[in-house]
Amino acid sequence: MTLPRTFSLRPTTPDDAPVFHPVMMAAGMDPRSSWSRTTVDDVRWSLGQGGGFLAFLGEEAVGCVGWRPDGRETLTLNKLATRAEVRGKGIGAALVRAVEEVAARDGYARVLLAVSQYNLAALPFYERLGYRVDGEAVYAHASPHSPPPVVLVKAVSSQRSAVSEAVPRPGQAES
Repeated sequence: MTLPRTFSLRPTTPDDAPVFHPVMMAAGMDPRSSWSRTTVDDVRWSLGQGGGFLAFLGEEAVGCVGWRPDGRETLTLNKLATRAEVRGKGIGAALVRAVEEVAARDGYARVLLAVSQYNLAALPFYERLGYRVDGEAVYAHASPHSPPPVVLVKAVSSQRSAVSEAVPRPGQAES
């Protein structure tokens, strides 16, 4: 596969679940993880609780991330995935930054995420982006059928930026 030099991000809606889901499933998560049991309807519901982004190389969706509010102070990042053939190109980091921009724009104090016990190799990636393991933090959507995840948090600033101005709030129409 010849990859274009640049990628683009766009906000999602619940209607994007049929595009988002295959990107998630292509991430190669351990089959014991609750991730592998996620359905298109689960993704549709989750995107409806907050939002997300899809990353594209040309016309092909190659990355995804979701987010949802968890109280007044916390925006939870979830479902981050990139296709294996595009890893190491900054797409995952850009997706995380996009969620952080939403958190800052909307006045959340922190972004929280959970890493499955079956995906601990992802911890250094998040730590490079400034996330820290927080043994006191609770991931509200942990699966009762999986071992407890490792929860990481990162404080965010409420500074607005050009990217956050371009990201619609939930329920806000794109112009």
